[in-house]
Formats: sequence, C-alpha cells, structure tokens
Amino acid sequence: MSNDITATLQIKRDIYYVVLNLKQPNGQRKAKWISTKLHVKNNKRAAEQIMRDIVAEYNERNLVYDSNMRFDDLLSAWLENIHGKVRDSTYKNYEIVVNAHIIPYFKQLNIKARDLRPYQLEEYYKKMLETLSPVTVQKHHANIYSALEFACKNHILNSNVAKDVDMNWGKRKKMNVNVYSKEQISILLNVVKGDVIEVPITLIAQYGMRRSEALGLKWNAIDFENKTIAIKATLIYVGTELKWAEETKSETSNRVLPLTDEMADYLLVVKREQDRMKSVYGTVYHDGGFVCTRDNGDPISPNTLTKRFHLLLERKGMPMIRLHDLRHSAATNLLAANFPISDVCSWLGHADISTTVNIYNHFLETQKVACAKALSVFG
Repeated sequence: MSNDITATLQIKRDIYYVVLNLKQPNGQRKAKWISTKLHVKNNKRAAEQIMRDIVAEYNERNLVYDSNMRFDDLLSAWLENIHGKVRDSTYKNYEIVVNAHIIPYFKQLNIKARDLRPYQLEEYYKKMLETLSPVTVQKHHANIYSALEFACKNHILNSNVAKDVDMNWGKRKKMNVNVYSKEQISILLNVVKGDVIEVPITLIAQYGMRRSEALGLKWNAIDFENKTIAIKATLIYVGTELKWAEETKSETSNRVLPLTDEMADYLLVVKREQDRMKSVYGTVYHDGGFVCTRDNGDPISPNTLTKRFHLLLERKGMPMIRLHDLRHSAATNLLAANFPISDVCSWLGHADISTTVNIYNHFLETQKVACAKALSVFG
C-alpha cells in the first residue's frame, strides 16, 4: 500500500515544522505536523534535510496516520497490506474470517479504532462462541491482534488493546492422543486394501504425514533412483475450494525422507495401476500427477479421506481414532523404538522441538518411569 507522501516546510512560533500530506488507507488525505526543533534563523537548509529524511522514512516504512479511522476500515486496510505478503491460501482464509465475521460485527457498532476497548473484543468473542469452537475464535483473535499490531507500527494507534483481552476461555484443552500400535497399523492396512483411500492411509501410517501432505504428494516428488520422497506440497481447502499448493504448513515441514525398498515397490505398483487406468479412461482421465487418486485421476479430497477412514473403522470394528492420530501413531512408535525426540521432531517436520515434546509428553512421562527403574540403586 503506497502512501504517496508529499511534504512542505511551515513555520509556527519561529520553529520549522515538516507538514506531511499523508494518504490514508481509506483514500483520504490528512496533514501531520512534525517539529524539526530548529529555529527559523539560518536553519532552512538543515530543516529541508530533516524534511527529506522524514519523507524517506515514511516511504520506506509505509507509515500512515489516521486518528479517526473506524475499526472495520482498519481491518480492511490490514487485509490490503498483507495481500501478497502471506501465502495465497493463508490470505484467503484470513479474508473469509475478516469479511464474513469480524468486519460486519464491528461495522454495526461504528467504533473508531482508537476507541476500541478490550471488553468490546471479549463481547465479540463471546458472541462468536455461541456458534464457533474456541479454536476457531482463537483464529479470529489472531487476525484482530495482527491488524492492531499493523496499526501500531504504522502510527494509526498507540497501543494494541488485544494484548489486554482475557483469553482464559480460549485455552486449548489438553490433547487426548489415541494411537495404534504397529500390530494395529498392520491390521488397518489390510482393512483399507483395495479401497480408494488405501494409498494415502499407507503413506500417513508409514511416514506420519499430515493429511494435506499425503493428498498433495505428486510423482515428481518421489525419486526412485535415489530412494527419497520429498514432502513439499499440500492439498487443502481454501474456503470451499480444493487447492493444491507447492507449500507446506511451515518451512520445517518441507522435508526429504528415505524411500524404503518396500515402499518403493509398493508405489511402483500404484503407478502401474494408474497407467492402466489412464488407458481405460482415455481422454477423460484427469492426470494431475497425484500419487493419491480416484480411478479417473481426480485427487482425493481431505473430507473424503477422513469420512471414508472413519466408516471403514466402524465397519471393521476397529478402535475409533482420528485420522490425524495415525500421525501420532507413527511418532509414538518411533519413540517406543527409542529414537530420540529430536529425530522424531525432524521426521514429523515440526517447527520446534517443544511442539513435539508438548504433544507426546504423555509418552515421555512413561519413559521416565523406565529411566527411574534403570537408575535404581536398590539393585
């Protein structure tokens, strides 16, 4: 967002002032007076240099100023500012939340950004909690917080009132992780054999991939010669639209894992079957290069995978777990095999080892018991 800043030197009470003509996010102009602290006599050149420096700083930092901006206009300005700075899928999700929920609510209240108070944000969150989960409302809070931070950095506001909001209602409950043992994983792979979700379930069980990573995997990410599999893309919903993106949840989620001989043989069989289906479907085959597909080449949607997974568990009388618990199963089975937590963190693509520790702390606690017994001095 360009401010298109111009400035003039003005004199007030024998002092040079830089008067900035700022273009605000709402398109209007506003003058901002900044004292050079220089007296008029013999200081014009110095004052002009200060003016040039101030204009350069404002242009470089993209600063704006509007003490009368309404909060809903600020949210729109923030969206405009981050467009192109975040991933398209991230921006789209922000845009949906802000335009569908936050802006309509605060537009009715007609609140200026400078007059916004923590209790008004808390009232908004309380209203949203009537129909949305705490986790979802937490995301609303994150958007509001970021918009207010943008306002502070750009001199629209002096402080971020979202920092003072009581968020006790939004604390996540302790995660209840249910996992399958290696034996149960073997049974599961027999259950899904021949089903449309066989390939993604096999990949998730073997590698602990996220759902989006398995479904977004393409053949060009698999190197059969060097025996590697690169996790570098995802298949996700952006609003209601299914989108493939050559990006993962975070930079550390981009990772290269070894392709075992058994997995290589398995995937080559999958590829040969896809080639056969291409011949069967001919010109109506949809070849997107995906590893996990329907018979006609269409990618498998995340919702289809989850629903089909639970349906098969129920039909076969297997313990009911979430699809994401297969990722947890891979992690706990690695920990049970005495792999260090740092290796598990790297394997899963966690951004920070503390994430891995927090999620699998229940398992690590049981390991401490074994450590205590191993160190026992009461032989």
